[in-house]
Amino acid sequence: MSTFDPKGISEPVEHLPADSLIARRPERKPLVEPETFAKAFSRWGVPFAFLFGNTLVVYLALGLIDLRPTSVGHFFSVLLGTDPVHVYDSVSPFVELTVAILGIMITVIAIVLQLAAQRYGTRLIDLFLEDQINRAYFALMVCTVLYAVFLTFGVKDDFYPGWALLVLLLIVQTEVSLLAPYFLYVFKFLTPTNLLHSIQRSAYEALQEAQKTKDPEQLKKHQMEMANAIEQVTDSALSAVNQMDRNLGLMALNQIREMVLDYQELKRDLPEAWFQISPDYFVGISRVFYDEICEQKQWVEAKAFMDMELIFKNSIRVMPDAVSAIARNTRLLGEEAIRNQDDVTLELVVQFFNTFIRVSVNDKNVRAIFNLFYQYRLLAESIMDYSPEESAKILFYFKYYGETCLQQGLWFVMLTASFDLGSLVATAFEKKVENLDRLLTIFMSLEDNIDATKDFLAFEAIRKSQIILATYIYSKGGDQKLIDMVIDDLSSETVDKLIYYRDALLAVKSKKFWEVTDRGYTFEYMEPEQKEWLGKFFDAFILSQKAFFKQTAKPVPTEGSHRQKLEQEIQGELSDPKEEA
Repeated sequence: MSTFDPKGISEPVEHLPADSLIARRPERKPLVEPETFAKAFSRWGVPFAFLFGNTLVVYLALGLIDLRPTSVGHFFSVLLGTDPVHVYDSVSPFVELTVAILGIMITVIAIVLQLAAQRYGTRLIDLFLEDQINRAYFALMVCTVLYAVFLTFGVKDDFYPGWALLVLLLIVQTEVSLLAPYFLYVFKFLTPTNLLHSIQRSAYEALQEAQKTKDPEQLKKHQMEMANAIEQVTDSALSAVNQMDRNLGLMALNQIREMVLDYQELKRDLPEAWFQISPDYFVGISRVFYDEICEQKQWVEAKAFMDMELIFKNSIRVMPDAVSAIARNTRLLGEEAIRNQDDVTLELVVQFFNTFIRVSVNDKNVRAIFNLFYQYRLLAESIMDYSPEESAKILFYFKYYGETCLQQGLWFVMLTASFDLGSLVATAFEKKVENLDRLLTIFMSLEDNIDATKDFLAFEAIRKSQIILATYIYSKGGDQKLIDMVIDDLSSETVDKLIYYRDALLAVKSKKFWEVTDRGYTFEYMEPEQKEWLGKFFDAFILSQKAFFKQTAKPVPTEGSHRQKLEQEIQGELSDPKEEA
């Protein structure tokens, strides 16, 4: 691949089932679409032709009125020429004009560039100086000044450079006519979209050069370009977080993901020496971790994730959208690792998901954990098609962090974990994964370490999610063994308590929560068809064998109690009026 074209392939991945949600690579689009010749001409040629042409036409038209020439040659020689007597007076203004234009351009662009660099990072200055159009325009201006100086020096009483003067006239007119489109180009160049795209392109080109080189020094240079590119995008994201620039922050986070995806496309053809990176790029990590990422050929991925962790820590309280974007990009990189059968990268993704959750737990940020759990669950569902054992580990992590948060009083995290785990086990049942028994066992052990009297909200959420799962398995004709596992776990509850859970689930009539949430639905909602199966499940396995369940317990609200009637009334008021009708 010789050009920057990071579009993904659309062919299915052979080692994944055809019905898998990640069986096909999504199409990747560059942040900035390549400019066609027609578009470039309209941006440069049209303004130049309009300004230069109109000026020339007006000048010639006025000259025609004033001169009323007798011949064409006389007309153009007067308007576009001079004579030896006035030649110095003709050249001197050109020199002054070109020098003035050059000075103004340098001053204005230097100020604008410095202001933009403070916002987007100093890499912007390097990109500006490396840009071929910027170089070409400044070279044209400098060469024009030098040409005018030489022309002034060369004019003598016996030497009249007529054609040279005409060329100088055309060059200066061209420079001035191109000022407008060039300023538009500069302003477009300084946009964050173009900046991030340019950094991605330079990193991609460095990877391509690294595939070809055998020179260790050149390879180190390309390693530095790749590492610096990630750091520069990270700096842009951090600057955006500090300035509350949401659009720039999200674009920068997405570009980190795209750069890692570019790298994974070219990684297999890189030389072995590429994967041995200087520890100077990993300040603050242990030698063991450094040796590990070098040995496993993961230094680029590790650096990208470590930078995202830095952004995560800075944005967790001030920019929730950045937290969601980091969670989503981490999931997408994990899915790409599944497609590539890259177990090492997938393990790194899982580790950083856990790291992000730990940072959120330490910050006691329930919303961040809520969003992380959602993306983590989607990744776990995708992993089931590839490595059921790895998905079992993720289920355990859900349980672990739910219990950890419960110890800190964050009961809603356990509530979220319980319904996410229930959804994961339901997906595993649909996919008929080989370790379904193990997944169900982890899910049914959620309440084992919970004090039902102290953390009753989390305890009730777990029980409801388990009943929802059991109903779903029963409605799909699940085998008796799975249902027996659920019933055995529910046997520690009284029938009255289970009826209370059932009625609470039946009372939820609106799928949408009454507040705007990132997920947009109520955890406890069941479709009308599933509610019918809920009644059948209770008739078949609970009400028909009451003796199997716990017989003594503290009094709980019964169907006719004042508390339950009040709860049902509240649920009815908050439900969808159409569904009520």
